Amino acid sequence: MASGRSKSSSLGEMAAVRLWPCARPLECGVIPQQQQRERGGGRFSSQALKKMLLFAKTKYAKSYPWLSYAVWAHLARSRLHMTDELAWLYFETFDVVSELQVEERVKMMDMMAKCASQEERDRLKKKMSVDAPRFFLFLFLQNAPRHSLKAPLITGDEWPSQEGEKRPQSSEYAHLEFLKSHISSILNLISETEGEYLTLKGLSALDFAVQGCRGRSPHQPLGELATHPDEIPLSGFSQASGRFSLSQLEQWVASHLSLSPLGPHAIRSGSRDKICPCFRSDTLGRIATNSSVTPVSGQACVLLHKISKQTLAKEEGGLRGNSVYIDNCRSSRIYLLAPMKSVHVERCSHCLLVLGPVEVTVTISNCTSLVLVAACRRLHVSSCSLCDLHLLTATRPVVSPPSRQLTFAPYNTHYPQLEEHLKCCGLPVTFNLWNRPLYTGSVESETEVWTELDPDLFRPFSVPFQLSGDTLDNPCQLPLKYREALDRRKKRTSEWYGEVKGAGLSPEQGQQLQTRVQDHFQEWLETTGHGREIRELEIPKTTTSTTARTKRPTSH
Repeated sequence: MASGRSKSSSLGEMAAVRLWPCARPLECGVIPQQQQRERGGGRFSSQALKKMLLFAKTKYAKSYPWLSYAVWAHLARSRLHMTDELAWLYFETFDVVSELQVEERVKMMDMMAKCASQEERDRLKKKMSVDAPRFFLFLFLQNAPRHSLKAPLITGDEWPSQEGEKRPQSSEYAHLEFLKSHISSILNLISETEGEYLTLKGLSALDFAVQGCRGRSPHQPLGELATHPDEIPLSGFSQASGRFSLSQLEQWVASHLSLSPLGPHAIRSGSRDKICPCFRSDTLGRIATNSSVTPVSGQACVLLHKISKQTLAKEEGGLRGNSVYIDNCRSSRIYLLAPMKSVHVERCSHCLLVLGPVEVTVTISNCTSLVLVAACRRLHVSSCSLCDLHLLTATRPVVSPPSRQLTFAPYNTHYPQLEEHLKCCGLPVTFNLWNRPLYTGSVESETEVWTELDPDLFRPFSVPFQLSGDTLDNPCQLPLKYREALDRRKKRTSEWYGEVKGAGLSPEQGQQLQTRVQDHFQEWLETTGHGREIRELEIPKTTTSTTARTKRPTSH
């Protein structure tokens, strides 16, 4: 009998509904509150958002549930006292974190790129529309805590670890608690009425913030989960009216919410940290992933933690379409040459980070002396200093205080599969807003925060690995002043070679000159530390096949 009960219980657990916070809007879409106070607006109350949603539904009934940017901009100015700049930031950020087809994004970016003036772009913006219930839910989520890896690590404990229950709460726990404590306000917001019911269609808006599955099946819409015959008595769904009782639905959602099986927490339920498949280095770092236990392909989490004085290179295996977290790395060079969903970088210093295209956002916080080369839809920088950012970005980079001494430059590298990966992420090469960062702090201090790279200091960056693919050069068009600077440098190099050739040096003199140049170059390599980088690029015979093959970089 006991064995029978155990088997029955196991089957029941297999069929249980599990809900969890959707990572994309909470990790990539929450904008710091400080800039709302500086430039208008404030925390978004459910009452204010509810009134605006009902206004949009009543006043613009013909287009509802679609909300145009023109209507939102009017509401933001009149109801929330926002600037147009801030209103567009929220509208655009919602678009960035929404699940849209790559083809739709490319089409919109192409239209933006073809606009000949800012006036044309503004007219195009006013025609853009979003799903109103989901957009106002996104605004309410701005009250949630921002993503951070810092909380689990302030004790100095290793992470992931088997002592997870003893660690301070991470943002994953904070996001879970936020949704649990505010689920009543959220359901009332998306109900679209002042009544006590929510339609099945209205529940679909909650898919933006909450994901779920039944048993070990793949991700399923909430409406499908809540109307399953086994769940109807608990979720409060009436088949006759096609509506949910808000009070019962609230209890049903709250009782099933738990930590995401797709986030960093899920790593702790898998294997312990693994030695990084790095090149030869002095110390060992850690890399971990939950890709083997996630129910949804391409939505796993990869963690790089405490990479120190190493050169790490990874191609697509384990990275493609996944979210990557890079934390607490020091004096390292990290190449992640794959299309990724999102990348979060925190507490790294004196590192070079070269990323493949990122579909959603690259977020860097609490970093110093970081060189970032990235193509992404949105870059968000907060609490960083002395960082060089070489970008291809389809939206304005967002910089939050207390950042300072940031240098922005156009994208400056390529690798053989780059163009293919850009297409996978829907990132156009003709539209780049790298030099138009939006600073969310005080306007008076903006000049101390960022500057453009001097064109005379601009250099193409060579990825020192032998890979297969069709991209032979940087596909991104450089601004004129940077192209001219490169042309001047090439001309000077050509002239120098001409002078040497025309000097009529004897073979002995030529050999002496070559030796002196090489000696000065080697001295420069050792002085700057680049010599150590080159030595680390020599692959030991035991290097795994998942690591990119390298070629020795040549001096230019």
